[in-house]
Amino acid sequence: MTLIHSSRLFVLGGASGIVGTLCYIITAVVPLGQTLTYTLAMAWPVLSVIFAFSLCEYIKIDRHSSANQLAFVFAALGFAMVAAMISIQLAVRTGIEEHAANSPENQEFLKLIRRSIRLVDMGLDVAWDLLIGTSLIFLGFALIQHKGFGTWWAVPAGLLGGLLIVLNVSTFPWPPNTQGLFDIGPAIGLFIIAVSVRLLLLGIRMKYVSTDNSNPTD
Repeated sequence: MTLIHSSRLFVLGGASGIVGTLCYIITAVVPLGQTLTYTLAMAWPVLSVIFAFSLCEYIKIDRHSSANQLAFVFAALGFAMVAAMISIQLAVRTGIEEHAANSPENQEFLKLIRRSIRLVDMGLDVAWDLLIGTSLIFLGFALIQHKGFGTWWAVPAGLLGGLLIVLNVSTFPWPPNTQGLFDIGPAIGLFIIAVSVRLLLLGIRMKYVSTDNSNPTD
């Protein structure tokens, strides 16, 4: 892969990380139609895997390490898990709403079923948190002394990942914010957007450098 091709991958990865995270935020706070909600929700893990792969490839240029590879593996596993969780959540919600509309007399029973099935995706949610938390810890090790990132990026990654794991394990299977603790998810989302912006800018800078080198002046 040439330098200019690499820069395109990093620009794509940075943009994917930003757009993917924004898709998740939009679906979480804006009421949308079923099809649009599902499309945007699934765009989050799909685009995030592209981001994670691009970040792994960028880190590899300066500092090849097992921690970098493991960070990508756990990120890919985590986003695959959250994609399954999203499909389950939306399918159950849509199906039960349709049954409730067609059978008003069974609404209480259907609500009970929905609360019971909710435990399934809550379990998947914790698994997702553990996988992405582990990915962030390995990412922290991979970013230490990296020219494009360094300690200022490594420490938050490791701390956020570790805290995410501790909070979710201590309150399993219930979300931490329902047990008197706090939800660290928004902080992780902001961190991923920040890393995505950084990767995007590094890719753009690499693109200009490669362009200048390919057109030398006298």
